[in-house]
Amino acid sequence: MSALRLLTASLALALAACGTPTPTPEPVPSSTGSGRFGPTDVAFAELSVATGEQAVRLADLGSRRATGPALRSLAADTAAARRAELTELRGLLAAAAVPYADQHRGHDMPGMPTDVELDALGAAGADFDLRFTTALRAHLEESATVVASAVDSPASAPETVELAERMRRDRHALLERLNRLG
Repeated sequence: MSALRLLTASLALALAACGTPTPTPEPVPSSTGSGRFGPTDVAFAELSVATGEQAVRLADLGSRRATGPALRSLAADTAAARRAELTELRGLLAAAAVPYADQHRGHDMPGMPTDVELDALGAAGADFDLRFTTALRAHLEESATVVASAVDSPASAPETVELAERMRRDRHALLERLNRLG
């Protein structure tokens, strides 16, 4: 499958999962003039912001509630990484003069915990660590798939690819840490 088809398929699956059509904006010059920030970049950035915002909420919950110090540390590091990515993703959209539109608020998508799921996790008892670990793994694995698609897509602007590559390395490092926890 070509990289563009993989990204399109990944984004289509995510959008189908939440049931929201995404408008296709016209490409605009990128902030560096080195490429075009087009529909692929917009879809990637918007999806990554939506999932990143929920991931911050998830990770913040884990950093407060996890019983083990290693899991709390992983959660705190995940929250910090997502916050930094959100700043960069919003910066990409702003530099391309594309207003952010949260197409995914409240939707049930793979790897993005819903508000209801986060509330239930917050109310969890002794099984919190297991439930948190399951949700964090789902987020990291699903977002790794979307990020890999953006890295490999010839339709992505260089700025998007650079950020997505850093995000991919982050996902893999966090998943390795999570796997070492058991």
